[in-house]
Amino acid sequence: MSALLKDRVWIMLSEIAKRGVYPLHASRLGIFRMPVDLTDWSDISSISNDLKSSGFKMDAYADRIYATYKWTEKGLDPLTGETLSAVKNYRQKADNNAKKVIDTIVRNTKIGDKLVAHYQKAEKLSLEHAIKRLEELTPLAQNPKVRSATALPPAAGPKPVQPTIAVAPKVPATAAGPNTTISLSGTGTNYSKAEGPIDPEFKSKRQVVGTFQGIKVWGPIDPPGQLGIWGTQVTVDFDICIADGACIEACPVNVYEWLDTPGHPGSEKKTFMAREKDCIFCMACENVCPPQCVKIFQKGT
Repeated sequence: MSALLKDRVWIMLSEIAKRGVYPLHASRLGIFRMPVDLTDWSDISSISNDLKSSGFKMDAYADRIYATYKWTEKGLDPLTGETLSAVKNYRQKADNNAKKVIDTIVRNTKIGDKLVAHYQKAEKLSLEHAIKRLEELTPLAQNPKVRSATALPPAAGPKPVQPTIAVAPKVPATAAGPNTTISLSGTGTNYSKAEGPIDPEFKSKRQVVGTFQGIKVWGPIDPPGQLGIWGTQVTVDFDICIADGACIEACPVNVYEWLDTPGHPGSEKKTFMAREKDCIFCMACENVCPPQCVKIFQKGT
């Protein structure tokens, strides 16, 4: 969960997706944007454990948790794209079940505890009213967890040892190798931050001047103040990028990671498309970028 996520939102299509919100089968999928931060492995593990009895199919990858809920339609087993239109009120059912999953996750895990604590601190609510606020937010929770307004918080014990998990490291600015022909350091310091949006026709106007870990870089460049446009299918104008992190958060397949760019006037780190080949062309990153520095090209374009 991101500290950037605030308030409840409704979303319909990925083309208008907010940070980290994607369409499933629901036409009005209820999503919560929550001001909670889950960074400790113990927090992440506890959520998965709390949902084991939820009836959802649980999967985990690195620090991501996936909850899947399936329902059956009489006479339509298995349900396919061809038979989908035969399901009466399919959209309504899909929305309801999606909201059921979300409500259960929020109410029955540590996310709910953190929301209660947030309501107490940010909105100056009593514990009783904060719990009530959480309950009103999650009316479809299955086997809802009961929280006591008089219970004391558990005593803080020793933090469990965090196991090693596979996460992508931040790319150092000095990274070199057979697939890197440019440097991020230099004498180009007399530059200002460029304004968006990225030029969608840049491929016909610019030339590839080198590569960084196999990713094409389109000039002109004059590091560290001018870095050009990076990428082939997933492209980012580094001179416009302000390192807000929206694209990193929005990407469902973890294409991006941070790249240090010390001395650049726009920001001292950029979102680097390290796993460009993994892009599924959902367009989420392009649509959430505040300065509009991202452009996604379908394969072959």
